[in-house]
Amino acid sequence: MEGVELMRVLVTGHRGYIGATLVPMLLKAGHAVEGLDSGLFEGCDVGDALVEVPWVRKDVRDVTPVDLEGFDAVIHLAALSNDRLGDVDPTCTYDINHGGSVRVAKAAKAAGVSRFLQSSTCSLYGAHGDDYIDESAEFLPVTPYGKAR
Repeated sequence: MEGVELMRVLVTGHRGYIGATLVPMLLKAGHAVEGLDSGLFEGCDVGDALVEVPWVRKDVRDVTPVDLEGFDAVIHLAALSNDRLGDVDPTCTYDINHGGSVRVAKAAKAAGVSRFLQSSTCSLYGAHGDDYIDESAEFLPVTPYGKAR
């Protein structure tokens, strides 16, 4: 593809519901894709079979710069992924979704990764009632999941 910079991309949470859709798109665009996933939701797949790419089974709270060396970009999707699960153990949710995200970002910077994309969720906007809002709205999260993203 002329004019497109092909990259070596690491997708955290590549086996999750967004990652499972994103990985094939990145591959189709010609990027070299690898994954990092804890496997927490292994066997809970819905829909088409996962597109397999090389991957490491690791919790984002344990990522080091060595894990990210040689990547041009990190797309960080890994998280405990819903409000109800976050309510079960708010501290664990915060440790993974916030602490793990900070750890991955710092490791990426230390490893010299030039591009880092942090995924978020509309849950961080929280309690706005029935009003339409956009990305400039104030964050008013009401759940541990929303607060941690």
